Amino acid sequence: MVEAFLIKGAPLPNAESEPPWDAVIARSLAYQAMHLAGLADATMVKRAQFLMTLGLPRADAAAMLGSNDESLRVQINQAKRKAATADAK
Repeated sequence: MVEAFLIKGAPLPNAESEPPWDAVIARSLAYQAMHLAGLADATMVKRAQFLMTLGLPRADAAAMLGSNDESLRVQINQAKRKAATADAK
């Protein structure tokens, strides 16, 4: 029931529901790993790619970074196009 635990604006569980602790722990560890890797000041795309490499879905990575899935998808595609253009030169 509480899918968006540890994400900005996520609802807190009520007394009757139990949060999915494995997801909570995974998100917490991914967040810590991102900061330990020195990505706290990196671009959103780099941080999202790091979190997705750790196994988080793009939607979860976007929510953890204060964005949404569609916006992050567009940003990643723009970064790929920019890198491809730079490589072609």
